[in-house]
Amino acid sequence: MKPLTKTENQIIEYIRNYDTPTISNSLELLDSSLRSKGHTQKTMHCLNPKLKPIIGFAKTAIITSTKKKNTNIIKNRDKYYEYMFDGKFPKICVIEDKDKSNTIGAWWGELNASIHLNFGFKGAITNGAMRDLQEIDKKFQILSGEIRVGHGYNQIHKINCEVNIFNMKVKPNDLIHADFHGAVIIKREYLKELPNLIKRMIKKENIIFNFLKKNKNFSKKQFVEKYKEFLNFK
Repeated sequence: MKPLTKTENQIIEYIRNYDTPTISNSLELLDSSLRSKGHTQKTMHCLNPKLKPIIGFAKTAIITSTKKKNTNIIKNRDKYYEYMFDGKFPKICVIEDKDKSNTIGAWWGELNASIHLNFGFKGAITNGAMRDLQEIDKKFQILSGEIRVGHGYNQIHKINCEVNIFNMKVKPNDLIHADFHGAVIIKREYLKELPNLIKRMIKKENIIFNFLKKNKNFSKKQFVEKYKEFLNFK
């Protein structure tokens, strides 16, 4: 992966001050098709909702947690950890559990969270499960689809591959912004434009917020005219 520039690092720190819906809305100003893709589309469990947003490049894997014929829970784990260890850039682990609603076990618990935190990960995103919620380091964020008691028969099937987390299709090294709302992908070529997009989006929303704040007894006509200004903002 191409190393981050000084400017990109500064932008990443800047956008950590904004929640994920703000980032999603801002990206829509650049590409309206992002209204319906590029972000998670289901309510997720958030381990540490008070943490600031996490931002990092995706390291990906596909697992299952139910017992299959010829189950081998040890297979591919050395390759998985070698892959996850590599890379000094900010990382988010993105794991698709192919069992989906039949997930019986959690890949994410105190042990794996501690390992990945020490590998340099900001957090993890999965449609699968997590557990050990009180024991996991409070600096590590996890968004999961499920919460489970056990770890089941977690098996690693693929690494460094495209994954799908509640309709968010993630490729290795995609840049992700995530908080307790969910996650959104930021195309790297959009990164330099993002601070100005955020300012534009806030300016647009302030058309309505400022109107409501300053006008306590407005008419329907006044509001409709102001809303037209909001809709036509460029």
